[in-house]
Amino acid sequence: MDELKQMREGIAKEYGIALFRAYSEPEAAFFLQRDVSTLKRMRRAGKVPYTALGERQIRYLGIHIVDLILKGDKWRDISDVNSA
Repeated sequence: MDELKQMREGIAKEYGIALFRAYSEPEAAFFLQRDVSTLKRMRRAGKVPYTALGERQIRYLGIHIVDLILKGDKWRDISDVNSA
């Protein structure tokens, strides 16, 4: 898993993502190079990890964004440090 950690840190550094910071939906969409409406559809379909801070406050941890950049829809295959 050391290789995975290095890859995550490299991607985070390149994109300017703090791994354990919570990002808003527009910020996450920017990093993922997706439209906000596309990210919302993906979230509602259960295709992306997120944290709900109430009904209208959705946040994405930096590590989840990095995993999505790294693995795309196969982010669930990464078992190390993912939080639900």
